[in-house]
Amino acid sequence: MTRVVVIGHGYSIRLGVIRAVAQLGCEVTVIHVGSPIKPIDAYSQNVKEVLYFNRQEGEEGLVKLLLEKCAVAGQKPIIIPTSDFSAFAIDNEDIKKQFSVPQINHEFNSIVFWMDKAHQKALALSVGLSTAGSVVIERGGKGFLIPEGIKYPCFTKPVSSIGAGKKCQRRCNNPEELKAVLVIAGKNDIKKVLVEDFINISHEYAVLGFSDGNKVIIPGIIKFLKESKRHRGVAMTGEVLPIAGFEDLIGKFADFIRQMGFVGVFDIDFLESNGVFYFDEMNLRTGGSGMAILKAGVNLPAMFVKTVCGESTDDMAQAVTHAATFVNEKMAFDDFAEGCMSFREYGKLLTTADILFIKDETDVAPYKEFEKHLNTHLYNYRRIAKRVLHIF
Repeated sequence: MTRVVVIGHGYSIRLGVIRAVAQLGCEVTVIHVGSPIKPIDAYSQNVKEVLYFNRQEGEEGLVKLLLEKCAVAGQKPIIIPTSDFSAFAIDNEDIKKQFSVPQINHEFNSIVFWMDKAHQKALALSVGLSTAGSVVIERGGKGFLIPEGIKYPCFTKPVSSIGAGKKCQRRCNNPEELKAVLVIAGKNDIKKVLVEDFINISHEYAVLGFSDGNKVIIPGIIKFLKESKRHRGVAMTGEVLPIAGFEDLIGKFADFIRQMGFVGVFDIDFLESNGVFYFDEMNLRTGGSGMAILKAGVNLPAMFVKTVCGESTDDMAQAVTHAATFVNEKMAFDDFAEGCMSFREYGKLLTTADILFIKDETDVAPYKEFEKHLNTHLYNYRRIAKRVLHIF
C-alpha cells in the first residue's frame, strides 16, 4: 500500500488532499504544523496516523521528524505539502533520498529558488503573461533604501512567503506609508520586499493543476466570489468554472510550468483589471481551494501519486465540465467567529453552495467535529449576549 504524508498548517486544505489520495487506497499520515490538539482532518476515516510539529523547531526539526517517524525501509513514501513552510522544508537532500516529493529537475534548493516572487514574475513575462510593474527593495547595512521612481499608490509584499505570512502585504499611497511597511519588514527579519505598481482589481482567480514535468493539466478556473476577512487572500466563497474562454491564458500558464520544470500539484493566482489578466504568484504546492477541484471531478493529488508510482493518468478525468459554487466552511466559520458576518449569513452561505469542503457524505466524522466547534462558539456567544443584555 502506498504511504502518503500530508503536511501543513490548515486542516481544510489537508483534508482535501487526504480524501483525494484515499481514492487510490493510500495509507495516510498527517503532520499537523501547530498546537498538539487533534485537528478536524485527523477525524477522517482515511487517516491512519497523526503527528504534531511545532513550527518553532524550524525546517531542520521537520526534516528530523520525517526521517525518524515517516521513513520506510525499502520504499519511498510520498510527501504532499500544503503550506509554503512544508514545501520549503522538504526541499532537502536527505528527504529526497528517503521520500518522493514535488521537485524541479531533481535539483536541491530548486523549490526555494522558485518561491522567489521576482523569479516567478521574470519567467511569467518570458512566456507572455502580463505582470504588474515592480521593483525589489533589499535590506542592507543601513536598512531598506527606497529607490527613486516608485509609482504611488503601490502594493508591497515579501519577495519570499517563507516565514512571512501576510506581513507587509498592503497598499501604500505615499513614501511615508511605504517606509512604515519597510519598518515592519525589518522587525520581522524580512530581507527583500517586492513593491508593485498598484492595479485596480475587478476579479481574483486561481488555477490548480498538476505537472509531470512535461504534461501540464489545468482542469478549470477558480473565481473568487468573496474573500475571507479573517484570512486575507483566501477564497471563502467562489465558483469552479470550465476553462472555456480562458484557453490562451491557460496555455501560457502551462508554458510557465513547463519552463520551470516543476513536477507536482501547483496553484497559480491571477488578477483581472480593465479586461487584462495579470499573473500574481505561483504556490509550489496545492492551493486552498483544492477541494473544489476534487469535488468538481478532477483528482490532482492522485495524479501526482500515480505519476510517482510510474502509473499512467490518461484514464483520469482532466477537465471541469460544469460550473459550481463552493464555500470553504472553515473560512466562513472564522469570519463568523470574528464578527464579520451574522449567523444567518453564515447559514445561508452553506445552504446555497453546490460544494462544501468539510462536509462529505462518504467521510462524515470531520464535519461532525466541525459542528461541535461551531456549537461551542454559539453557546459562548449566547451566554455573553445574555450577560450584556442583563447589564443594560
